[in-house]
Amino acid sequence: MTYLKLVSKYILMLFLMSIAVFIITRNLPQGPADMLLDQLRLPPTEENIERIEELWGLNRPLPVQYFTWIRAFAGGDWGRSLIGNQDIRSEIFRGIPYSVGIGAGGVLVSAFLGFWAGFFSSLKKNGFFDRLTRFFALFAQTIPVFLLSVVIIYIVGVQFQLTKIFTGSIAVKMLLSVAMVSFGSFGSIARTMRTHFTAIREQPYIRAEISRGGLPDEVLLRSGLRPALIGLCSSLISKFSWVIGGTAVVEFVFSVPGVSFFLTNSIAQRDYNVIQSYLFFVVLWMMCVHLSFSVIMRMLGARE
Repeated sequence: MTYLKLVSKYILMLFLMSIAVFIITRNLPQGPADMLLDQLRLPPTEENIERIEELWGLNRPLPVQYFTWIRAFAGGDWGRSLIGNQDIRSEIFRGIPYSVGIGAGGVLVSAFLGFWAGFFSSLKKNGFFDRLTRFFALFAQTIPVFLLSVVIIYIVGVQFQLTKIFTGSIAVKMLLSVAMVSFGSFGSIARTMRTHFTAIREQPYIRAEISRGGLPDEVLLRSGLRPALIGLCSSLISKFSWVIGGTAVVEFVFSVPGVSFFLTNSIAQRDYNVIQSYLFFVVLWMMCVHLSFSVIMRMLGARE
């Protein structure tokens, strides 16, 4: 019954978010009809605009447009681009493997490294790992990923000519992109895990095991693993939520054909169909992430 309530809550949130996405896209400045007429070098007369809006169904009442769109979306028809006439679902799914590969790969790498770095840094205040994780956390906040990516391109592709960044292997570009994403998350995850392990170490059952002769690091890792994993999951929810769309910077810098290219062009052209389908897909992704982590944390013994 608990899981049924959880799913029902997310379905209601999904419905409300779909309405919000639809309203936001319909309030973009300058509609797609104006953009198309400008591309065709036709005057934006009232007659021309009305003809295009009638062709695209934009002259129908907004509630009719909404239910037509959401019904088709639920059925797998995400529509076609108003400007380029591409199939939206095909274009988004073409770029999703790259975007998810970069985002999820970077988060998973930083989660693994951050978990252990946080554990070791909690064992000794101002020790090597404590100073190292503090440095990475501050460095990631100080140096933008865009700037660091440009430096990496110069060093790898220009200075030492180890590979061709823009015309070379997509695998190399993906690896560099994953490295940049993991760099941006490693420090914060490590410091979060340090905080969790420090708090866990002060729990009575941990102190009792240590007082009976257990080694502090072994006791902390063995008996504090479950609450530490719950803390890790809590910190990963927001990071996995922005996997779709949050990698736009590295995609552009390293010329990875992710979904951001298609989206950016659609935003510039005020392409309602693409923007609202993409935004709603992001909402679906976020909902799935939150639902999945809620189930995982419940399985680990988290209490609401």
